[in-house]
Amino acid sequence: MQLKRFTTVIYFFSFISVGLIGGALGPSLPSFAANTGSSLKQLSNLFIFSSLGFVVGSFMAGRFLHSIPGHRILALAIVMMIAGVVFLPVIDILWVLVLVFFLLGIAQSNLDVSENTLIIWLHGKNVAPYMNGLHFFFGLGSFMAPLIIAQSLSLTNTITAGFWFMAFLILLPLPFLLRLPSPANPEHNPDHFHNQKQANSSLAIFLLILLFFGVAGAEVTFGNWIYTYSLTGGFGNAQQSAYLNSGFWATFTTARLLGIFISRQITARTMIWIDLFGSASAMLILLFFPTSEIMLWAGVLICGLFMATTFPTALNLAERLGATSGKITSLFFISSSVSSMISPWVVGQFIENHGIGVLPWAVLVNQGIAILFLAFITLKYWKQTSSISSFTV
Repeated sequence: MQLKRFTTVIYFFSFISVGLIGGALGPSLPSFAANTGSSLKQLSNLFIFSSLGFVVGSFMAGRFLHSIPGHRILALAIVMMIAGVVFLPVIDILWVLVLVFFLLGIAQSNLDVSENTLIIWLHGKNVAPYMNGLHFFFGLGSFMAPLIIAQSLSLTNTITAGFWFMAFLILLPLPFLLRLPSPANPEHNPDHFHNQKQANSSLAIFLLILLFFGVAGAEVTFGNWIYTYSLTGGFGNAQQSAYLNSGFWATFTTARLLGIFISRQITARTMIWIDLFGSASAMLILLFFPTSEIMLWAGVLICGLFMATTFPTALNLAERLGATSGKITSLFFISSSVSSMISPWVVGQFIENHGIGVLPWAVLVNQGIAILFLAFITLKYWKQTSSISSFTV
């Protein structure tokens, strides 16, 4: 039991790295543009190739987990992320920057898919609070990243020191992962999980894949573009916009911390409905009050509060439906990666010519997709006796 707890803690701290890299991209876009002499439209390719790398890495991780000890995969991913983060702020050629983001996408997805799968293997049907805990640390990293970048810009006028400090943070869990044994694949013990028949339902997996498509697209698009939304819209300077970005990740992180306890009290089905409609209401605030700085802050903070637990709750739903194998989990992350590739890229293509109002509309479209397919899942499985427990956390 003590080894299981220590392993869980190491997973939590290593998962910060995914949030650090994701949270640093938005505030770093102007610096990347200046370093490479590129426009924001050109830099939108970073989202595409990062997500393309995520797709490739998710596919790889789903296969690797069935043949390679999970902690070896995590260790290699961390080494790749450290190398990428060290080089990012000093690259002055756009195609090299794009290539590094592609490789970082591969590394991030291997760590992301592997840890989300390994924590399910480690805790089984009791995974819900631990899953929310894991994603709390992603939020913590995403909250820290804009602050680190803002302080780096304030002290040195560059993002280099900030990125090198993040590389050091990413390194810290590596020695422990190399020494800890990897969790066993529960497919070798069929009684470890319940509701395995649900896992064999192609329809259930298909609906979940599309749910993840909408959820991830909304989260990544808003998180990556809110800094530029504020800066381009004249709501603040570079440092103020970075603080707004951190405000989003602060409420995001707080909500994921609360989600650890809330997930013990209410069903995942109820929780995800609240999350989706709450975050959609935040986008409506931005659309109805497009020039108000106060309402911008309100919308951003509300969005962070409700958007935070949507993704881990969707993973809890998948676990309750029996979708626990590495290969199935990788499909969810591939779908999320495709959405994370398309949606931010679309915003990047239109935001300079059509204004910042493109962002809330793009997020709303993704949220609409998630709501639609969550409704299908609810109608299909909620009334079935075997599936009532599938939605119970």
